[in-house]
Amino acid sequence: MWGGVNPAKHLILLEKSLYFARLAEWTLLENMLFRQPENVSVQSFSQSFGVSGRLDAEYYQPKFERLLQKLKQHNHKTLGELVDLQKSVEVGSENYRDEGLPFVRVSDFSKFGISQTDKFVNPVDFADIIRPKKDTILLSKDGTVGIAYRVPSDLEMITSGAIVHLSLKTDEILPDYLALVLNSQAVQLQAERDAGGSIIQHWKPSEILEVVIPILPKDIQEIIADKVVQSFALKKQSEDLLNQAKSLVEMEIERMN
Repeated sequence: MWGGVNPAKHLILLEKSLYFARLAEWTLLENMLFRQPENVSVQSFSQSFGVSGRLDAEYYQPKFERLLQKLKQHNHKTLGELVDLQKSVEVGSENYRDEGLPFVRVSDFSKFGISQTDKFVNPVDFADIIRPKKDTILLSKDGTVGIAYRVPSDLEMITSGAIVHLSLKTDEILPDYLALVLNSQAVQLQAERDAGGSIIQHWKPSEILEVVIPILPKDIQEIIADKVVQSFALKKQSEDLLNQAKSLVEMEIERMN
């Protein structure tokens, strides 16, 4: 205990955060009822290449066909019917500086949030570049593809060209629910199918917009979104408590010196 702060409590809060995150994922999967049907054959060359123009064998694995069959049993739409997609820019390492406007790369964010970056650019040089807005979903399209994070508030930073910004254009789907779906196996398998044919994974914006998104009833979406919000709130409490404990330790060390 330091000044009434229990540094171990943050671990309890973090575990609760992970619990609600898992609960949200299980609720999604339970309602989509992912049971793989049997006797699904691989498409013929004329059936497959004639439609997709893809030659890599990975694209035609039966698991992808089973996935789409299952998703299309639900109310569904393509991602392009639900969101507008905006690209960011690659600023180039020659524009990095020690301070200024934060520049976020794929390595700087996860489905749990954006970490502190050590890359900055001159805000004047990039004044017209898109900034993350509240409820925008950031989605990685290069390298580690398919990471999605719902932005909780407007942020004064820019993202790399490997990250696209998705803005909802309909109220039939909640942003927290959509972010969870994008991070789920339902979409990760579609990303694997689309990007798997490349030596360096690259998910084309045109492919991203064709991703099939299951649209569960609004009341189920709200249950799932509530669990996601609880998870993020507990994670924030855990981080705040840990930072407070660290500050108290540092103050105690300084006092002893």
